[in-house]
Amino acid sequence: MQSFITEQRHQLSVHVMPTRQYASRYIHLSIVNEQERIPAAVFMVIVRLLLQPWPGLLDKRQLRQHLWNHYADEPRCHFEYKGDAQLACVRLRTPGGVLPQPEARTKDALELLAELMLWPASEGGFDFDEMQVQEEIRWAEHHAGYDVSEWDMVVRGRCMEWLGYAERGRITELEKLRHCAREGELLQWYREVLRCPIHVHVIGDFEPDPMIALVLSTFRTLNEAVGGMNDKRATIVTGDQQSAGPREEGELMMELMDVQQCKINVAFATGVDYGASNYPALFLFHSLFGATPASRLQHGLRQQKQWVYQIYSTLDDYRGTLHVTTGTSSGYATEVLEAIDEEWLKLCDGDIRQQELHRAIQNVMHYVQVGYDLPEQVVTLHIDRLLNQVHMTTPQFLDAIAGVTSEQVAEVASGLKKAVTWILYPESEYSA
Repeated sequence: MQSFITEQRHQLSVHVMPTRQYASRYIHLSIVNEQERIPAAVFMVIVRLLLQPWPGLLDKRQLRQHLWNHYADEPRCHFEYKGDAQLACVRLRTPGGVLPQPEARTKDALELLAELMLWPASEGGFDFDEMQVQEEIRWAEHHAGYDVSEWDMVVRGRCMEWLGYAERGRITELEKLRHCAREGELLQWYREVLRCPIHVHVIGDFEPDPMIALVLSTFRTLNEAVGGMNDKRATIVTGDQQSAGPREEGELMMELMDVQQCKINVAFATGVDYGASNYPALFLFHSLFGATPASRLQHGLRQQKQWVYQIYSTLDDYRGTLHVTTGTSSGYATEVLEAIDEEWLKLCDGDIRQQELHRAIQNVMHYVQVGYDLPEQVVTLHIDRLLNQVHMTTPQFLDAIAGVTSEQVAEVASGLKKAVTWILYPESEYSA
C-alpha cells in the first residue's frame, strides 16, 4: 500500500501520494479548528462563504464554467468533529493522465482553492453582502437543529451533549454567530481561520517532488497573508460556554418529541484510545456487536425478533465512545434495551464461537481493504493518524486484527461502561 510523503511550512502541511491506481487526481484541503478556538457555527459559515463565487471575479455560472473547462467537479465541503477538533474538508477531483495536460489542470485546481481561501485577505476585507451572510446563517440554524428526517443524529447528538462534547450548546453557538455577523466581527474570525492548521492532500499519478513544490508555491501567499496580519489574535467573547454538570454513570434520559416511534441511543465509554494495543480488539468487538449486517444486534433484534427496523453501532475513536442506535415501537422499548445489555454481557463473558470470530475478522479486513481503495477514505485515515499522533499503519492494523482472540474481545467488552441512554419518546403516546 502506498503512503503519503509530507512536507510542512508553518501551519501548512502538504501530503502527496503518487499512485497509478486512479484515473483521476484528488485534492483535499482540510482546515482544523483546534479545540474549537473559533466558535463552531462561525467557523462553518466562514468556510462556506469562502466557497461562494467572489465579488468582481466570477459569479456562480462562471465558476462552474471555469471548472467544466478543466473537467473538474465543483468543490465539495463537509464538516465533522474529531474529538475537540472541528474539521472543514474541501474536495476537488480532476482527470489524471486520461486527458492531456494533467499538470496544467492540477495547477489550475490548486490555484482555484488558494484563491477561494485568500481572496478576502487580498481584498482587505470580508465583503459579503448581507443577503449572502443571512442565507448561511439560516443554513447554520438548520444544521444545528438537524434535519427532521435524521433522528439518529438527533438522539446521538443528545448523548454527546450530555457527555459534554463538541455538539453541546448549539443555541449558544448560534447566538455567537448572530452576534459576530451583527457586530461585523466575521473578518476577525476569518483571519483566525487562516491561522488554523491546513492540510493539503494530493493523490494521483505524478512525481512527488514537483507536486510538493507546486502546492507550496501555490499556497505561499497563505503564509504571506498570515504574516502580514499585524493585529492580535482574536479575543472576542460572545458568551460563556456552559460546563457539563455532575453526571451519573448509566443514566437513562427520556425526551418527549414529535416522533412516530421511540428513537434510542445507548452511549458507552470504551476507555480505549485510537491506535492503542487493544484498539484492534475493540474494533472487532464493534463488528461483532452491531457494526455489520451479520452482527449480533442485527441478527437478534432485527432478523429474529423483528423488534426494530434497523440497529447498528458506531465507534467514535476520538471521544472514546461507542453508540448503539435504533428505533422501535414504544411497546418494545424496554425489551430492546434489555436485549442490548444481554448481547453485551454475553461478549463480556467470552461467549464467542470460533467460527463467528473468524467471520468477523474476515469482515473487518475486507471492510478496511475495500475502504482503503477509496481516495477519500485514504485521506480520512491519514488525518486520523495525524490528529491522534498515531504511527500505526493500515497493514499493521490488519495484522493486529488477524491475531485478535476471543479473550481479548471479552476483555475490551468488559472494560466498556454505559455512560447514558437517551430515548426520544412519542408525545402522542405519553400519559402522565
